[in-house]
Amino acid sequence: MYMASMEDGEEEISSRLEVSKPFLHKAYLEDLKIALEETEDELNYFTTTHAELVGEVVQPLGKERFLVKVNEGVRLIVNRSSLVDQSKLVSGTRVTLERRTFTIMRILPPEVNPLVHKMVCQHHGGDVSYSDLGGLTHQLRDVRDWIERPLIDPDIFERVGVKPPKGVLLYGPPGTGKTLLARAIASNINLTFLMVVSSSPVSKYVGESPLMVREMFKYAREHQPCIIFLDEIDAIGRRRSSYGEGDTRECDRVLIELLSQLDGFNELDKVKVIMATNRPDVLDPALLRPGRIDKKIEFSLPNEDSRMRILKIHASGITKQGDIDYEKVVKLSEGFNGADMRNVCTEAGMLALRAGHDYVVPSDFIKAETKLGEAKKLESSAQYNADF
Repeated sequence: MYMASMEDGEEEISSRLEVSKPFLHKAYLEDLKIALEETEDELNYFTTTHAELVGEVVQPLGKERFLVKVNEGVRLIVNRSSLVDQSKLVSGTRVTLERRTFTIMRILPPEVNPLVHKMVCQHHGGDVSYSDLGGLTHQLRDVRDWIERPLIDPDIFERVGVKPPKGVLLYGPPGTGKTLLARAIASNINLTFLMVVSSSPVSKYVGESPLMVREMFKYAREHQPCIIFLDEIDAIGRRRSSYGEGDTRECDRVLIELLSQLDGFNELDKVKVIMATNRPDVLDPALLRPGRIDKKIEFSLPNEDSRMRILKIHASGITKQGDIDYEKVVKLSEGFNGADMRNVCTEAGMLALRAGHDYVVPSDFIKAETKLGEAKKLESSAQYNADF
């Protein structure tokens, strides 16, 4: 009985397939026809005069003739379309060429390395304001005088007769506000700002790391006025040695390229460099000489007044109940940096949450400071060395 039902099922399926076969065949042919039409359209695009090659102008040869490099080893002398502005066809300009006559049809924007494009800071609009920089009054003034003013008002340097500086070095213990100040500069001036972690240009492939540095400075020159912020510069700026393998040699090549780029752009170019480190003692002397780094700005641990300002800045957004004894908290926080003072406020908020409150009481700040003070005792006792 089971076998009989199986045979009946097979016969039913076969009969249905026979009925459906013309329709399935027709649908299959329709799909093939659509695919053929799409392929013909693509082929037509690449074989008509609308398809274009990408090239780069090597040099103009008069008003109507240009030497263009299409790819490695292939250079052509070509004309330009009447729609293309002749004055913009300078050396290095990327253009498109008509495939049959090789006429210049359009001007393309400069090619940008995607890794460099990711470095462009998008904080314009007030991510960090200058009022958020508690205890950094002198450091902020120096950075604005040495970096921002030459970009905003370069004429004043010409009138005084001094050359504007190329770059500054921010140095000091971790958590003292070096990166925060750079973010504030990026947020409050309408300039191109490249935020670079110095280890990011280092590649495992030989030659790629220096190329990344070159493209970074090339992008800065093309989008000037521009500020380049190199955080943790000790990652690539360490003192060179006569021996080393692998990543050590690659870091040396990156440093040499960085020194070359710092020497390469004119003092009046609107490209400035800010470097930051908590290990100035390990930096290569060639990087620190005047003409490359013209100003060294120290970020020391905040004193009592600075800690008070920092604490009030971070506590201003916290929902509080009762009178907070800020002076007591500050006196107990001897040796804390700016990041530690922010952590006091965060820890106080967490204590309030654990207690089931939606507000912070004065005792939460004292408990938070005591807890973080105990944690700081576990930190390394290595002394910060600022002698360089």
